[in-house]
Amino acid sequence: MKNLIFVIVLILAFSLNVKAQSDTLLITLKNNQVEKIAVSQIQKIQFENVTAVAEREQTTSNLITKGNYPNPFTEQTSIEFEIAESGNVVVTIFDNSGNQIQSLECKECQAGKNTLQWNCFDKNNKRVQSGVYFYEVRFKNEVQTRKMLVIK
Repeated sequence: MKNLIFVIVLILAFSLNVKAQSDTLLITLKNNQVEKIAVSQIQKIQFENVTAVAEREQTTSNLITKGNYPNPFTEQTSIEFEIAESGNVVVTIFDNSGNQIQSLECKECQAGKNTLQWNCFDKNNKRVQSGVYFYEVRFKNEVQTRKMLVIK
């Protein structure tokens, strides 16, 4: 088993992208080769040179992303934001692989607090699976991103 731990650390050191499925860890290397490792075989993973972004309430002069509620949710969530002046706001929803699955728009939103509803359906009108999703709020030249959790 020690060899497996060494291999995982070595692969992670040279990887470009790491994704997890329910029972398999997928690691895309810089040469686009995909390595699959059964999660049940992993005892320890050590990450080096990892960059993380802390999620916090982001404020700017024109946009404040308040978050979504409820979170986690099963059927629907409300995405709340404030804008300093009226204008168009676009909320784009992504799955945990970064694929765009839905886009919500508030044309000519009024200045102040606003809310858009997402009903857990993708752009093909299919219900999304349980999991972590990200939403991006765009107003003028500002973009803020948050995460949310769909559960069944």
